[in-house]
Amino acid sequence: MKTTLRAVLSVALLIGFYGLTLGLVAVLIVLGLRGSAYLDIAGITVVRGFMLGGALLLLITVVFITGSVLLTRPSPPVGIRLEPEQAPELWQNVRHLAARVAAGEPDEIWLTDGAHATVTDSARLFGLIPGRRRVILGLPLLQRYTVDQLRAILAHELAHFSRWHSTTQVLALGGRTMVVEIARHTHVFPLRGLLTGYARLHVAVHQAVSREMECVADRFAVAAAGRPALVSALHELRLVDTGWAEYLTNHVNPAYEAGHLPADLFGGFAEYLAVCGEQVRRRSSDWALAESNWWDTHPSIGERIGALRFVPDVPVSADERPAIDLLPHPDAASRELQTRLFDNAGIQVLSWDQIGPLLDHRNAHALAQPLMQAAARIAGQESADLGLVLDLFGACRYAELADELTGGAEEGRLTALTVAFEGAVEAAAVDSGAAAWRHSWTGPGKLLTTDGESFPLGEIVELAADPDTVPAARERLAALGIRPSATAPTGAATA
Repeated sequence: MKTTLRAVLSVALLIGFYGLTLGLVAVLIVLGLRGSAYLDIAGITVVRGFMLGGALLLLITVVFITGSVLLTRPSPPVGIRLEPEQAPELWQNVRHLAARVAAGEPDEIWLTDGAHATVTDSARLFGLIPGRRRVILGLPLLQRYTVDQLRAILAHELAHFSRWHSTTQVLALGGRTMVVEIARHTHVFPLRGLLTGYARLHVAVHQAVSREMECVADRFAVAAAGRPALVSALHELRLVDTGWAEYLTNHVNPAYEAGHLPADLFGGFAEYLAVCGEQVRRRSSDWALAESNWWDTHPSIGERIGALRFVPDVPVSADERPAIDLLPHPDAASRELQTRLFDNAGIQVLSWDQIGPLLDHRNAHALAQPLMQAAARIAGQESADLGLVLDLFGACRYAELADELTGGAEEGRLTALTVAFEGAVEAAAVDSGAAAWRHSWTGPGKLLTTDGESFPLGEIVELAADPDTVPAARERLAALGIRPSATAPTGAATA
């Protein structure tokens, strides 16, 4: 009852918000048109322009945001639309959950990338006129979830479209979106402050409605799959969300920019989590436990997990199968989805064991190139190689090289010279066939000798750091089979 009253008050505040904004528009227009009766001649034009301009901007903002919220419908996601005959067991589970939470049966199921398990509706008028309802599932999430965990998350999402959510509550949620967006997009300073204050009042009133809707949806999820399934699903959601972002940022995007794509994008993600899962879980903990933003309609995942302690568990039949088993042909779906996500024109498709070494070798050359250019300028030559750099080291010209590398900067000179020299040695080792990179998910690749031993980079750098031991560094390079002339003068990596 209390939640319903707050929902009614929230709708009333929405009506009041429009009354306030239109009233402000009217006041600004009147002041702008009648400004000459109250102002000095010198200020009439400026004040009129400010008043009328502010009224026009506010009116345009209200009309545009209102139209966008009322008329804009979510477009189909980038991914694969799964027909009932393509994934019959998945459709059966979704239909069963929709009936259980008293929601309309979805019209479409889409398979996408990322940590998604959501339901959208291309509805109009704050959801009062329903549209096409879509279930959107991220393949990386299916790789980690059990069937029980997937049921829990889907039951929660479908419950937001349940008939148990009253029309007033739906209107209140839509009104909140409208008020917040209008306040955010009002750029006239005095008006923005006034509307933001009103929006905060609206959010404060509606917050209980929003959180109660989330609690109701969580109770439906517990009834469908049990409390442990929902709690573990929320934990896995944060893991997949963080891990997928890191996987794309640290591995996939650099490879794609270099003209490469993995043959199995999603299989690579599974390998990444298998190796780095615990580190990713620790990094994702702060995000999950952080407090939600003032404007957020949802409590944070940490808050939701904490609240679930007070929700009675419901015994259910466990289904611990991997959720990916609900797809009859997951490998084919993975390959098709990958082609939808990336433009393969001019892209070389390789395994991660091939891509990783190529990128590491390219990076070594990129680090070495500025050092080669600096050495060539100091020696007055057109090009340089590792041999010339060692000649300059032997002549104790470290400071000159460092100045050329850093442009004479006082800080970071030694570090810049060391890093560039390390890249030059690594590039020469691989170009000479004396070492090879091994792909690593946890950081830069590992450089190994032909015997499979860790490459003694630190030893060589230490010997090269003293003019008296530079000859020993040359001998060590020769013993490893590294030709100082092997480093490409242009710094271009061979692929």
